[in-house]
Amino acid sequence: MLFLLKVEVEQLPSGMTGQDFLTVVQKEWTVFSRLERKGRVLAGGKLVGRRGAAAIVNAESQVDMERMVAGLPLFPYFTKIEVTPLLSSEEALADVKKMLALMGSKPDATSESE
Repeated sequence: MLFLLKVEVEQLPSGMTGQDFLTVVQKEWTVFSRLERKGRVLAGGKLVGRRGAAAIVNAESQVDMERMVAGLPLFPYFTKIEVTPLLSSEEALADVKKMLALMGSKPDATSESE
């Protein structure tokens, strides 16, 4: 299953120095890199100008995705977490074709040749 993951830390955690926070951030990016090498993170990176990241994640299930997010070093400090299930382009095209068929329309033959 594919998911869009977006996380942010909008303010430094209270009682944590900037240096301590950056140490946890370094651990987070180390984990992110490892997940990329394992094929769990397909694409993603830092949100420019913000304390956050976004990624396309390949997980076995929603439970697997939940466990992965909860295991991230910055998880206790995230102020925003968005997880959105995604359909592949092939699945989206199949859905549109089904809807068109239900409406009595024929799918556009040119869309398959492009």
